[in-house]
Amino acid sequence: MLVRAFIPLAAVVVAIFALAATPAAAFNNQQAADFLGGLQERAVAELSDASISDSEKEERFRRLFNQSFDVPAIGRFVLGRYWRGASQQDRDAFLAVFEDVIVQRFLPLLTENSDTRFEIGTVTPIKDRNDMAFVNSQIPRAEGEPYKVSWRIREKEGQYKILDIRAEGVSMAQTLRSEYGTVIRQNGGKLSALTAALRDKVSGGAFAPQ
Repeated sequence: MLVRAFIPLAAVVVAIFALAATPAAAFNNQQAADFLGGLQERAVAELSDASISDSEKEERFRRLFNQSFDVPAIGRFVLGRYWRGASQQDRDAFLAVFEDVIVQRFLPLLTENSDTRFEIGTVTPIKDRNDMAFVNSQIPRAEGEPYKVSWRIREKEGQYKILDIRAEGVSMAQTLRSEYGTVIRQNGGKLSALTAALRDKVSGGAFAPQ
């Protein structure tokens, strides 16, 4: 099954896309925490506005996604060796459909869960990387313990970007790497086969929340 969201999808979706890149002189733990906490309200305000059209909402969503996440870096990681062996045309085609998958999967959930807020916790530096850290957070829920979500953030060229999200210890990037690698291997190592499969599923609405 292609791209099934890791736990818990509905709970983390607001936090995932409530972020946008902001200038920073160098990676700093406090600035990283502020990046997550300070920009959350902007995204919720933009994307939960009932007065805007669906097309405008989708455009805003795509903009926030590309501002907040290092999409090319994520693409390189989830494809692994298949990225290195792919043409630039195949890479670009994959990244385009990957964005479509994210939009179809998360935008409806974001709209439905616009009141959800995450709480910033500790910042954990990554060993031997002075440009990167995990920012830990919790997402409250009506019953039971809060969901634990950790954000892998890197400072690059004066901006903070998200490279991965771990929800309850499950890595989004690692999950996609495993799923996508399986599809590519089953199709003779061709990245174009994965891209075509994802495109067909997007066209059929397969990633829309059920």
